[in-house]
Amino acid sequence: MTQTELLNFIKEHSIKKILVIQTAFIGDVVLTTPMLKEIKKSYPDIKLSVLVKPEAKQILEPLNFVDDIIVIDKNNRHKYWGMLKIIQHIRNQKFDIILSPHQSFRTGLIVYFSQAPIRVGYNTASFSFAYNLKLQRTNKHEIHRLLDFLKDSICPNLSHYPNAPILEETESSKKKAKDLIKDFATSPVAFACSSIWPTKRWTPWGFAELAGLVVESYKSPVILIGSKGDYELSEYILQYAKHILPKHIHNQIYNFCGKTDLITLYSLLKRCKFLVSNDSAPVHFGCAAHIPVIAIFGPTTKDLGYAPICDNSRVVEIEGLYCRPCGTHGGKKCPEKHFRCMKEITPRMVMEKIKEVYNLGNLYGN
Repeated sequence: MTQTELLNFIKEHSIKKILVIQTAFIGDVVLTTPMLKEIKKSYPDIKLSVLVKPEAKQILEPLNFVDDIIVIDKNNRHKYWGMLKIIQHIRNQKFDIILSPHQSFRTGLIVYFSQAPIRVGYNTASFSFAYNLKLQRTNKHEIHRLLDFLKDSICPNLSHYPNAPILEETESSKKKAKDLIKDFATSPVAFACSSIWPTKRWTPWGFAELAGLVVESYKSPVILIGSKGDYELSEYILQYAKHILPKHIHNQIYNFCGKTDLITLYSLLKRCKFLVSNDSAPVHFGCAAHIPVIAIFGPTTKDLGYAPICDNSRVVEIEGLYCRPCGTHGGKKCPEKHFRCMKEITPRMVMEKIKEVYNLGNLYGN
């Protein structure tokens, strides 16, 4: 099938239902939101459904351009033979078009057995013969890459390419966020110190020293954000800070890991001065919140398409290092056994990027 044939099919048939499959990580789902909005803008009368993992549901529920959220529980309910249940559910929905920027074998199986007449995916996807329109994956930022996906398929006249994801607060998330920081005299600075991939994590001592510089220079508390699983790492950073920083400084560093769900994290970031984060989902939450974002990149690089691209963002990295990138996601251990991509990033380097996006004044007396 060609794009012309696809568009002719849309003209000749009454398109009522479109499904977008994005069952990757939370950050990938956040980056898909501009694509979802443009679909609804171009086809306002269709029912737009999205297939995501359970944890992504709450960040899509407040969006008025998403009509239905279908959850696939890969690790429990829909594991192994449970896949038949999700396939049957999707077949029963009788989707006219399925758009799948997700390239996994599991996704290909779902698409293949969906019985949707139009199935669009990348030509590099696993099980690619499941798709009757196969697109080339462009070498751009993921937000723009997904919009290219639309432009090359169902939205040929697409011209609006935003630089930030789209999230919405709820009344509950606003209240929870405000309650968390109600005792602070000034807006906090957020640090996201973890990542699913260990090699994407900047050093704990780097974060501890940076927190001291931020507290001292800007007179602002620092909150360490993340999930319950990140609590122990943040406690280690706090303990390190107690060893190297004066008491009046380290007392202004707080471990907020596990205190927020995802939508409350977004509300919390909207009330922060800026965010410093490893290459992980909070980067995209910060961009959606329109606060300055400083992202620390080690084993990954901007060219992979997942760096912040909003105007008030910067990336800290060791440029020209021969072994970067060592993979799409990073890994458990440095394959070269030196971890230079993270160990050589200093707090001063991060502070210089902070100054570029948030005017902290002359931090070093130069």
